[in-house]
Amino acid sequence: MKKISRNVLKIILILIILQFIFAPISRASFIGDIISAGDEFLEEGEKGQTVIEDGKVKRVINEKELKEQINVIYNVFFAIGVALSVIIGAILGIKFMMGNVEEKVKVKETLVPYITGCIVVFGAFGIWKLVITIAGNVMK
Repeated sequence: MKKISRNVLKIILILIILQFIFAPISRASFIGDIISAGDEFLEEGEKGQTVIEDGKVKRVINEKELKEQINVIYNVFFAIGVALSVIIGAILGIKFMMGNVEEKVKVKETLVPYITGCIVVFGAFGIWKLVITIAGNVMK
């Protein structure tokens, strides 16, 4: 057991060291640069058109496209969450109905994490949809 713990600790330390080695280099900037970049972004958004600067085309955010993409992402993750919860629930139900006494006890023990996971998943999706809806109404 001690050997496994040491190996896991070594792997974790190596991963942390690699993360620091390959971490992207950040760039410091002044507060005035940040504010001016934000002002430029807002001005481009108010124009509502494509801006060409330094020979590069900067695209302004299209709200309809953004909403559609967010809805697609939401629906895909929500469908995956529903499918996983139904499949795992069905597996636990079949194990409970077909199993002996020991397996029924194991299924009952796994029901608490299963229900907690379902609450977390569906609660997270509910909060996400609520935030998107409120933010969409505020931005109008």
